[in-house]
Amino acid sequence: MVVCKPLLLLVRRADWRGTERLPGSGGAVLAANHVSQADPLFLAEMVLAQGRTPWFMAKSSLFQSRAVGWWFRSAGHVQVDRSDGRAGIRAAIEAVDRGALVVVYPEGSITNRPDARLMSLRSGAVRIALETSVPLIPVAQWGVQAIAPAYEGRVVLGRRRRVTLLVGDPVPLEDLRELPTATAAAAGVQRLQDTLAAMVDQLADEHAR
Repeated sequence: MVVCKPLLLLVRRADWRGTERLPGSGGAVLAANHVSQADPLFLAEMVLAQGRTPWFMAKSSLFQSRAVGWWFRSAGHVQVDRSDGRAGIRAAIEAVDRGALVVVYPEGSITNRPDARLMSLRSGAVRIALETSVPLIPVAQWGVQAIAPAYEGRVVLGRRRRVTLLVGDPVPLEDLRELPTATAAAAGVQRLQDTLAAMVDQLADEHAR
């Protein structure tokens, strides 16, 4: 990240909001929307500035990405097998239990919507938070796609563009923990979907003005 910081300073104007909602210690799950291959660099910058180290849970294709693959491999982040049920997220559960701040992109991939807004979410982030009883914290981001457009494999240089990261209040899950696993996960995913979609829509609308 030290190597990337000068580049980030050249291409972005940071607009960080709600950083006080990041826990100063202990395990937590950050659930963020995904608009660009470069998202992890900008999210990591924000989290590191708060004195925490993010631990990214990512599918295998991100480890092959030119934009961030080298960083994922060298920093020791984990590849996730989404076809393997609970076993696919076991490493993330163990990391959270050890007090790690785990970042999950619950859409499962960069959004393919033309307006770059939130797609339907997978259940991994919610299942990790339910099983470990840690906070599930939504993070909306917008603006990275203007610097590193999704699926294009290029960086747009020139003027510095605003990148907004908004940390929300934890999604309430306490009342779901005694429900059957599948029922609790489905209800939690819907809550996260509603919360994160509203946050993303807010930022998208602001940037369009």
